[in-house]
Amino acid sequence: MKKLAIIVLLLLLPHVLAYNVTIKVFPDGYALVRIVENVSIGKNVSIPLPVEDFTNLSVKINGREVSFVFTDNGIALYPGESGILEVSYLTSELTSKKGKVWRVELPFNETKVVILPQDSVIVGLSGIPLSINGNSVVMPRGEQYIEYVFDHQAMKTVTKTETKIETFTTTVVREVNDTRKLGLALLSGLLVGLGIGIFGKRIKVKRIKGITLEELSEKFNLNEDEKAVVMYIADHGGKVRQADIRNELGIPRTTAWRILKRLESLKIVKLEKINNETWAILNIELKKEE
Repeated sequence: MKKLAIIVLLLLLPHVLAYNVTIKVFPDGYALVRIVENVSIGKNVSIPLPVEDFTNLSVKINGREVSFVFTDNGIALYPGESGILEVSYLTSELTSKKGKVWRVELPFNETKVVILPQDSVIVGLSGIPLSINGNSVVMPRGEQYIEYVFDHQAMKTVTKTETKIETFTTTVVREVNDTRKLGLALLSGLLVGLGIGIFGKRIKVKRIKGITLEELSEKFNLNEDEKAVVMYIADHGGKVRQADIRNELGIPRTTAWRILKRLESLKIVKLEKINNETWAILNIELKKEE
């Protein structure tokens, strides 16, 4: 009934003309926020930042980077020219996950467009959207949220941090009983493979030794870009600059950062600041394919 009600609401949506906040949500939970605003020369501008943890902050007027200062709740700038202000940043603070359901918080007063990941299905809304087009949803003013799941997916457990087990895509399992049995089997197999107790133990991912790229990919469900980054680091002595990864592999800045942060969370790489540059250090011994 809940899904049916949502479908009915979406069929009755009015048309929306404009918005100045865009949130693009990636499958791994990171979100790229982009704020666009008209500014006038000589008039102070304040842009709130509703998150504390963010990277790749960019502030531009008419396509050129400009100076700004941080305030208690965001940034402030004094435009030297009139035009279009664009503020963008990458963050993982807007999304959360409970079971299979993802939730993206939208703590912006303005009307905002949310671009959900491909193959996602909306299962909950805080209010009636202003419009919807494919995986793009325009939400009204005020704080809102959208809940979604990924269609045609079941999950398998893999270790990701010291305190929890995250999930990745596997085959479709439709019957509830079969899903439960499969989940228990996968979990038991994982725990036995790691050599840890089923209850009362903290899961730790230690340095991985002697593993091929394909084995690593299968173990952590790496995509082609992530595999390319791992191979590039391995081919260059196990330690490279983030800038070299972007330039040599032709990966956009935000994409490269998301890839490295995910590899870091899986303990595959370690990120270090050296002379104001980010270096990626491989935390595994990669074997050549036989």
